[in-house]
Amino acid sequence: MMFADSAHQLLQVAMAFVASVAYAVLYHVPKKALFLIGFVGTGAWLAQKGAMAAGLTQIGAAFTAALLVAAASEWLARWQRMPVTVFTVGGIVPLVPGSKAYGAMREFVTGNDLEGITRGAETFLIAAAVAAGLVLAGTVVRFIDRRVRDARKSAGNRSQA
Repeated sequence: MMFADSAHQLLQVAMAFVASVAYAVLYHVPKKALFLIGFVGTGAWLAQKGAMAAGLTQIGAAFTAALLVAAASEWLARWQRMPVTVFTVGGIVPLVPGSKAYGAMREFVTGNDLEGITRGAETFLIAAAVAAGLVLAGTVVRFIDRRVRDARKSAGNRSQA
């Protein structure tokens, strides 16, 4: 049974990689970025699962994983000299609560309005957590980067004087 569990987990990790890369291919991302995008998506999936295993709710885990996606995307964008969205869009694919949205719509269609509202609200909160994590981490990374750049610039000016 333990082997089946680990095989299932390995399959989930592989599918997070494949989904991230496939989404990036769909949007014509440069080929040299595809492998890195796969790793961002895989890292997001692992961060989300790890956060949930540590006791966070799905909403908190999605926020945590989105922080990782944004920070990794900012760093990779600078390293590869590409726009941040190249890495962010593919990286968040494993975090998108698509099956939850489908479940909410299914409940509405079958007449279970209260359950549909509950699932829809949860879907909205997960999506909002992903968005908030992306914005927060992206802003913090850019702020730190600007501070470091300014410090280097002023240190260079002092050495010339």
